[in-house]
Amino acid sequence: MKKFAACMLVLLLLCTPVTAGAEASDWDLSAPTEVTEEVRAIFDKATEGLLGVSYVPVCVLGVQGDTYCILCKATVIYPNAEPNNVLMYVNEDGIQNIYELWIDKHDKKEEVRDDGEQDSAASETNADIQYVMYLGTNDKDTNKPVFTEAEAQEQVKDILIRHFGGYTIQEASGGWIDEGTVYQEYTLVIYLSDTTEEAVHAAADEMIETFRQSSVLIQTNPTRTEFYSGS
Repeated sequence: MKKFAACMLVLLLLCTPVTAGAEASDWDLSAPTEVTEEVRAIFDKATEGLLGVSYVPVCVLGVQGDTYCILCKATVIYPNAEPNNVLMYVNEDGIQNIYELWIDKHDKKEEVRDDGEQDSAASETNADIQYVMYLGTNDKDTNKPVFTEAEAQEQVKDILIRHFGGYTIQEASGGWIDEGTVYQEYTLVIYLSDTTEEAVHAAADEMIETFRQSSVLIQTNPTRTEFYSGS
């Protein structure tokens, strides 16, 4: 399985050029895999403003010009969260792309009937995508809160009710250092299921405008959903 995973990583790398106008063959796969101090400095600079997810570089998979493809462990910052594998493309200009890798962990085994036949219908019926949104509440220009915490919650609830008819939100606290100054940010984590990427982006557009953000972090997680009412 490890050999298969390594092949999948290389295949994804070869099929994913990130530099404008560059060909996939421009990737140097013979580059050292070690995360050197130089690479770590570029990685830290690119990820210093990210909130809600911790990214730990594991190794360098390839180099294309000044862009590094780095295999990382990504862990959402909430209790008992499990890490996911991601490919992160970074250079001096910041993060170019992040690709989640659903290897091993999400390779679900199909249920087996008593007669020995595989039954994937049940799992497919309940297959779903969970969208997790991380919404900061500090103004992108001043780094000061746009609303009080209570006001921020009411604003988000209103947006979610209008777009999805309901909501599940969780409070979180983010922080980062910029030019020696430590900034703190009240953050709302939003969980959405039984919806579409287009609907999530439409809500995110309104959040970006309302909360004066440069972006909203959105994670897409394959999951299985069941509304259980008892036996």
